Amino acid sequence: MHSRYELRRSIAITSNRAVTDWGKYLKDATMATTIVDRLMHRCSMLEFEGKSYRLKEAASRLAINLENS
Repeated sequence: MHSRYELRRSIAITSNRAVTDWGKYLKDATMATTIVDRLMHRCSMLEFEGKSYRLKEAASRLAINLENS
């Protein structure tokens, strides 16, 4: 992370976890804060809300399979 930050290289990260919870999941709050600081310094953050398309598609497939049974 540090090397890519220093060299101004692109990093794409996706997560279904809130940034505020990264310390808990990385098991190191200090390291998580450092990573988030570097990511947020020069970032374009996209945040999406709403229902998961994968869950919607899975429910549709299940409904179709139940109708055909």
